[in-house]
Amino acid sequence: MKTKWIFLSLVLLVLPPAAAFAVEQRGELILYKQPLFELEDNRRDVCQSLFDVESGKDVADMRGFRDFWCQGRYTVTLEGDTGRTVTLFGGFKFRKDRGFMVIRKTDTRKVWLINLDLIPADQWIKRPASKDSGGVEIFFRSEPQFSQNISSVKWGKWWNGDQPQ
Repeated sequence: MKTKWIFLSLVLLVLPPAAAFAVEQRGELILYKQPLFELEDNRRDVCQSLFDVESGKDVADMRGFRDFWCQGRYTVTLEGDTGRTVTLFGGFKFRKDRGFMVIRKTDTRKVWLINLDLIPADQWIKRPASKDSGGVEIFFRSEPQFSQNISSVKWGKWWNGDQPQ
């Protein structure tokens, strides 16, 4: 009985720091891959998972993401300070020929982006904060099926001038 209490005490001492550590490791950018069609949600073989990207850590090749090859489209959440900027590329190694999307936060609230392919192309758009999401500025170089083909991530401003080329 005494051994059981000692074991339980050790588990309780170790568990809270481990849980707190796991929360701290969650990236500021989270790409969620979800099924293309709602009917697929109930099938077991459908891939849907989260890809966390740490702030400032560029990812040149997302093929290491467990569900990268599964059919689906990404949605995005972005946390961080005002001015935090990240670019999602449709090509590996930050190639722009398959489209890209620059996302810049305009406040400190979490940003949620769904339906990436519906964002107007080749212009900066500003979406004000709402009750569900923080404010954001977006530049989208559209290519077919961009939301299904995100393959690399780069933090910060990488272009010269006012608009990415």
